[in-house]
Amino acid sequence: MNPTRRKFSSLITAIIMAISVLASQSAVFAADAAVAYNYGEALQKSILFYEAQRSGPISTSSIPTRFAWRGDSQLTDGQNEGLDLTGGWVDAGDNIKFGITNAYTAAMLAMGAIEYKEAYEQSGQMKWLKNQLRWINDYFVKCHSEPDVFWTQVGMTQEDHNNWIPIEVTHLVNDRTAIKLDPQNPGTEIAMGTAAAMAASSIVFRESDPAYSDILLAHAEQLYSFGDKYRGVFSDVVKKVDPQGAAAYTSWSGYNDELVWGSIWLYKAKEDKLSGSGSSYLAKAKEYYSGLGNQANQPVHKYKWAHCWDDQTYGCYVLMSQIEPQNSLYSGDAERWLNWWSVGGNEHGADGTKIEYTPGGHARLDSWGSMRYASTTALFALIYSDRISDTVKKARYHDFAVRQINYILGDNPRNASYMVGFGQNSPKHPHHRTAHSAWGQQMSNPTEHRHILYGALVGSPTSNDGFNDSIDDYVSNEVAIDYNAGFTGALARMYMEFGGNPIPDGSFPLADIPYEAKHEWPVFAGTYYNGTSGTQFTLSVENRSAWPARVSDQIKIRYYFTLDANDISDVYITPPKGYKAEGPFVWDEANKVYYFTIDLSGKYLYPGYRWEAGGPEVDFIISSKSNTWDASNDWSFKNWDKTYINGTRSYAPNIPMYEGAQEVKLSGNEPPGGDMPPKKITDLAAVYPAGQTSFGISNRIAEVRVKLTDTSGAPIAGKTVKWQNGAMLFVQKTASVTDASGTASAVYDVIIPPGDDNLEIIINEAVAASFEEDGAYLASGCNVNIYGKIQTEMKLGDVNMDGNVNSIDYALLKRYLLEGESVYIDKRLADMNADGIINSTDLILLKKKLLESE
Repeated sequence: MNPTRRKFSSLITAIIMAISVLASQSAVFAADAAVAYNYGEALQKSILFYEAQRSGPISTSSIPTRFAWRGDSQLTDGQNEGLDLTGGWVDAGDNIKFGITNAYTAAMLAMGAIEYKEAYEQSGQMKWLKNQLRWINDYFVKCHSEPDVFWTQVGMTQEDHNNWIPIEVTHLVNDRTAIKLDPQNPGTEIAMGTAAAMAASSIVFRESDPAYSDILLAHAEQLYSFGDKYRGVFSDVVKKVDPQGAAAYTSWSGYNDELVWGSIWLYKAKEDKLSGSGSSYLAKAKEYYSGLGNQANQPVHKYKWAHCWDDQTYGCYVLMSQIEPQNSLYSGDAERWLNWWSVGGNEHGADGTKIEYTPGGHARLDSWGSMRYASTTALFALIYSDRISDTVKKARYHDFAVRQINYILGDNPRNASYMVGFGQNSPKHPHHRTAHSAWGQQMSNPTEHRHILYGALVGSPTSNDGFNDSIDDYVSNEVAIDYNAGFTGALARMYMEFGGNPIPDGSFPLADIPYEAKHEWPVFAGTYYNGTSGTQFTLSVENRSAWPARVSDQIKIRYYFTLDANDISDVYITPPKGYKAEGPFVWDEANKVYYFTIDLSGKYLYPGYRWEAGGPEVDFIISSKSNTWDASNDWSFKNWDKTYINGTRSYAPNIPMYEGAQEVKLSGNEPPGGDMPPKKITDLAAVYPAGQTSFGISNRIAEVRVKLTDTSGAPIAGKTVKWQNGAMLFVQKTASVTDASGTASAVYDVIIPPGDDNLEIIINEAVAASFEEDGAYLASGCNVNIYGKIQTEMKLGDVNMDGNVNSIDYALLKRYLLEGESVYIDKRLADMNADGIINSTDLILLKKKLLESE
């Protein structure tokens, strides 16, 4: 991201000149009924994009990721400040967490979910959207460490932009300093914007998780109070620490718009919880509304821009017109703005101009991120259109929105989608560090992206509907969290009207760029000299990991050779400077095959290790005392690939790379014979809900989850996990298979001793999970903890658990004995003699109990 990529102001607005409405352009505003796209898939992928932007501990989170190429990142965020500031979203193609765009984006995504809840639920995407809203709101909670403190940014812009590296290695290279807002350093836009985001999110979670909703609303109210009481422009604070960050995100519009925006959402959230409780916030919204700016020298509120991270004036028009539809001030402001985007004209005091259009029909506000502006305006146009009765205006705003969204999805002169990985001719080279996944800090290497950044909306076509699909064109081709924010909600509305079929959840992760082990862990080799006295090798040992990118300081390589002398003591090695060499070790004594190990442990290797390289250059010499050395018959000297090179060095497929004390092989070929190839070490760990160290019990049921990975953190799918019961529990599943994310689950049902008394049982039990060794992986195991309290009244014989013991229970137990497990009963209450077996004896005892009670 260029530091000035979002810079806009009224200066740009002033450049937009009055345009004549040409008759030939009238078709721009009519929705083309013949154009149809899979809006369900588009909505799904727009949400998926946010999973690529996640910062923090993905592998241990209960929130899954559907991008197999994303891993843990930035786990040290906040450590210098004595806090945990992990989590959140990085902003764009860079790896900084900006509070202004995180807040704006979360609010817009939540608004879409509120407005078009039915569309999200019918498409099956609500759970995925909630996952992302929970991820970002958990981060907001961390940043709001005190009532009047908020940490607004993590990462320093200039250094971040100078380093073209994947997010997973930024903690080693970039300055991750955090910037704090407090009463002495206020940032009203951030406080109000985050308050709006958390308030809106609380509405989304109100029904499904009221406790979490209350937490978000409590933080929102505190942040609102902080922002309202301590007024200040956030970018003035940021520029004291990070001048480039302030240049990228300057508060051009001031904070009056956020005062209204925050007030509206606090009003809505309070009313959603309890009718009548939000009146004070509505009064504030009306009070601050008068502070919204006018359009240049015109006596009307501004209308020649778009709702965006800096200026949320325009959305306030629409939301206030929802709250008070009878108030012509709000509807007039909304329509003047939407008219300028669609038909122009003089209505509501407008000056007769309208936005410029490309020949293909795109409303192009700016050269930078224009599709972000058009799609966000489309969302508000749809929201407004859905609530008005004027048929002409309803069609006008609706058709404008449909046309803009369809242009993005492919209804344009290029017949190209501007959403990565969707539709025809979609962008292949978005300006995005982790999707590109370079190993040597160069945009040009590799020439093709290593990952598909599904769902990302790119920036802008040209004024003539062209497009530059180039990684270094951040104006046209960068992506960002705020770009997809309004776009996602608009796609939900399009799905609601036009339909479409999302990809089944079981089909994830989606196809990515294919790769081989050598593409992640290559060794490139060359020789300085080679003769009978020995060979001096020069190697490039690289970490080009990308599925996901990761750091390692436990790398070793082996050079396999055939002994040419009579005795192995003839051969010795001069180790590379700064590293250890071990051996020689026997591999295949009968065929005189041995190997040396070059141990690079203790040296961090990572993509972006230095310019053009993902690891160090290593020189060493293998010598022969008897002058009988012949490298030509050595396994590791053979088959060097001169078409796959690093500088003057060729890829050496027979110099394998290993990791860790167990020397787990990462890449390369070992010679025939010798020891069996080492198995990969596995890690089986409990996946607890965020912030917890145990699984809870609900209705006497606990669902426990574990994740199986290899040492790199990569998930291992399709493996059986076995479960061992705890002392007070029995398991309904005796085994389960890991899914694509490496996760396996089991459902435990709590045993409650039968009786007629009220019982309060505290469960705090460990349950063992294990994966047995197989042909490729070593065994591993772990314990998961289950904790909870149960208050219940149990009646022996109440096999249907309705609180009564009667003839219905007798009939149900009889059916169970005849039909088996297809009939559900509570076995604990059916076991009348407590012998652990359900049989005819229990039926007789139940009948006896019924007779005695008559």
